[in-house]
Amino acid sequence: MAARMKHHMQKRGDASKSGSIAELRPGSDSQSRQESNAIPIWEWIVAAIGLMVVAGVLGFLLYEALGGNQLPPDVKLSVDSVVQTGNGYLVKITAANQGGSTAEGVIVEGELRRGTEPVERSQTTIDYLPPHSEKRAGLFFTRDPRQFELQVRPFGYEEP
Repeated sequence: MAARMKHHMQKRGDASKSGSIAELRPGSDSQSRQESNAIPIWEWIVAAIGLMVVAGVLGFLLYEALGGNQLPPDVKLSVDSVVQTGNGYLVKITAANQGGSTAEGVIVEGELRRGTEPVERSQTTIDYLPPHSEKRAGLFFTRDPRQFELQVRPFGYEEP
């Protein structure tokens, strides 16, 4: 009986030294525990895709910060419609910045002309026009712009 106790204590001491209690349990197998703790392949694939996305975004931000597209603003204007209002006429326009940098305080001027003679002018300011974006604005006139030649142009901007 004493020999049996001594054998049991030795086994228990060996188990505590190795840090594993599983050796004392009947039917446990350390190999099956390692297999159950293995990370499935699909988790590795998702992690790799996530890493590529994060690396791509960081690379793009670094590229833009260090000298991306430094072209000046290139503002193009188009007339969308003319609407009669209570006080006159509203010319709805779209301003598109096709350049590589932001334009602030874009001054847009519209002019009604009869031949070479200017009839009426209107101005508006677009506060902020980022690169490769569009903003809508309006110009007010007292006369019907459809009865004249309407010219719209960007008049100026500020750098942010």
